Amino acid sequence: MLSGMQFGAVVGTYVTALILFSVLASVGSIVTYIIIVVANRAEPDPTGRRTSAILHVGSAFVTLWIQVAGVITIFVTLFALIGTRDYAYIGPELHPLGDATVRGVTLGVLLVLVGTPITRRNRRKAVELAEYDEDPSSPARRVVGSYAAVVSFICMFVLVVASLVGLWAVLGLIAPGVYQTGSRVADLRALLDVTTILAVFGWVSSTHRHLARVR
Repeated sequence: MLSGMQFGAVVGTYVTALILFSVLASVGSIVTYIIIVVANRAEPDPTGRRTSAILHVGSAFVTLWIQVAGVITIFVTLFALIGTRDYAYIGPELHPLGDATVRGVTLGVLLVLVGTPITRRNRRKAVELAEYDEDPSSPARRVVGSYAAVVSFICMFVLVVASLVGLWAVLGLIAPGVYQTGSRVADLRALLDVTTILAVFGWVSSTHRHLARVR
C-alpha cells in the first residue's frame, strides 16, 4: 500500500510513460506526413538523399522525446521529495521513498543516455545531407525543414499549456482555498515541475527553430 508521499516520489515514472505513449501515438501521423507530403516520390530527387534524410529525421524525432522524457523524469522525481514526511508503509522495501526516488532518477538517466547520442547523431547527419544540396527547394532540405517545423509546433503547444498550468499553480500559492489546489506544498511542486517543462521544451524549440531555414 503506497502513501501519498510515495506516490509523489514515483510520479516521474508516470510522466515518462505518458510522454512516451504520446510520442508513439503521434509517430505514425508524423511519418505519414513526411513520406506523403514532404517526400513525395512523384517529385524528382537527383541526389538520392531524400530517403536517407527521412531515416535520420525520423530517428531523431523519436529519440528526441525519449531524451526529453528522461530529463523531465529526473527533476519531477526529485521535486516530489519536497514536503514529504514519514508515513506507515506495508511492504518488503526498507526505504520505500528512497528506493522509489532512485528508480525514477535511474530511469530518467537511462533515457537521457540512450536518447541523447542517437538524437544528435541522426540530426547532424540529416543536416549534413540537406547542406550538400545547393537548391533551397531540394527534397532533403524540405525534409529537415519539415522535421524542425513539426518539433517547434509541438514545443509551442506544450509551452502554452504548461504556462497556463504554471499560472494556475501561482494562483494556488497565493490563495489555495480559493482555487482549491490542495496545499501550497503541492502547488510549489507543480510550479517546479512546470518550470522544468518550460525550460526543457524552450531549449528544444530554440535548438530546432533555425533548422527550418537550413542553408
